[in-house]
Amino acid sequence: MQEPEKKNQDIQITPEKAIPAKATLIGPTVDIHAELKCDEDLTIAGKFRGHIDIQNNNLVIEKGAVVDAEIRARNITVRGKVKGNIFASGKVYIEREAQVFGDLSAARISIMEGAQYKGSMKMISRIQPQ
Repeated sequence: MQEPEKKNQDIQITPEKAIPAKATLIGPTVDIHAELKCDEDLTIAGKFRGHIDIQNNNLVIEKGAVVDAEIRARNITVRGKVKGNIFASGKVYIEREAQVFGDLSAARISIMEGAQYKGSMKMISRIQPQ
């Protein structure tokens, strides 16, 4: 008798791709049109259109992800494509493979060489209380 095929295979995640224990993942095959609010860190690897409001938490937009939204979060790391305005009480970090089209407002902004960015920047005077 053959063993039934496992539907949930173990996922191998390297340390640099690890998702925090208290994080929500929107996977690469997911396409969402919504207003999103949550009280945990969020990682988007798929497509999202709408509004993201996680002001007390962190957001990671993975390579290959496409986000068309106004974003409000504590810290935001962009590796994929974002179209929309970004507001961060902490830091916005745009990695070299990222594409960002919209205005940035944050206490700290870091754009790596090679990243594509079009928009305006507004530095807030200090990190907002959390």
